[in-house]
Amino acid sequence: MTGDELSKQVKAGEFFLGTDFSGLDCKGLDFSGGIFRDVCFDGCDFTGANLRQATFTDCAMKSARFCDAELNEANFISCRLESNDFKGITAGLVKFITCEMAAVDFSGATLESLCVFSDTNLENAVFAGAGIDTIAFNSCNLKMADLSGANIYKTVFYKCQFENNRFNDAAICLSLFHGAELSGTDFRHMNLTQLQFHESRLERCDFSGARIKQGGFMWASLESSLFENAFLELANFFEANLAHSNFREANLTSAGMQGATLMDSDFSSANLYHAQMEGIKAERSVFKGADLTYADLSHAVINNSDFSGANLFWANLHGADDRDTIWRGANKSLARGTDPVRQKSEQWGKK
Repeated sequence: MTGDELSKQVKAGEFFLGTDFSGLDCKGLDFSGGIFRDVCFDGCDFTGANLRQATFTDCAMKSARFCDAELNEANFISCRLESNDFKGITAGLVKFITCEMAAVDFSGATLESLCVFSDTNLENAVFAGAGIDTIAFNSCNLKMADLSGANIYKTVFYKCQFENNRFNDAAICLSLFHGAELSGTDFRHMNLTQLQFHESRLERCDFSGARIKQGGFMWASLESSLFENAFLELANFFEANLAHSNFREANLTSAGMQGATLMDSDFSSANLYHAQMEGIKAERSVFKGADLTYADLSHAVINNSDFSGANLFWANLHGADDRDTIWRGANKSLARGTDPVRQKSEQWGKK
């Protein structure tokens, strides 16, 4: 059967089960609305074809070409799509469910309008230069995937696996990584505005020079990470683990760090103006020359830390544990100490 004959049968309303169409030339043909189950399309060329609203279930489609194909609202369920070529496609509402898609190539593609990848293997996939807008990756394997130069917006990565990924020159904004394993990732100088990392592992990551305004790191594990010169205005580090991290010269204006673990970290010359740091655990940390104007350090544990030359104008040190802390050259006298009225109210009802 030729590709043209197959197209005519699809348009006549036929559906296909257990057929072998491997190697078929389907360039530029219309298969929209087609229904295929357990069909072999290995090595087929769908370049420029219309596959709108087509459904493929349990199909073998290895090494097939889909360049510039119309895939809007198409469904791929439990299909084998290894090494497929999707370069340059523009697709919305397409779904890949429990598919094998190792080494697929979406370079320069535009994936938008609630495309879904669920329980799908995308190891070694290439999304270089792709536009990824308002789509979802659910429980996918994205190890060694290449997202360099991608523009990722309003996208959710829920409990996906990452390892040795490439993000260089990518922009990831207004998106969410939930429960992600991203330890050791290089995010240097990237635009990560309003990116949220919830309950994610980010140990030893490098965010140096990155722009992460209003970024969210709630409950994230960020031990030994680098944020030197990063722009973190209004970032949220609520109860995050940031032990042994480097924030030298970072801008943390109005950042929320309540309950965060900051032991053995370096905030030298950082801008912590109006930062919310109530209850932080920051033993043996360095705040040399940092600007802590109006910062709230209520009940902070900062013993054995170094605040030499820090600006503490109207900073709140209520109930702070500052045993053996170095204040040389800091204007601690302009900070607020423990408020007896607040202390009394906090102790009310306690034995």
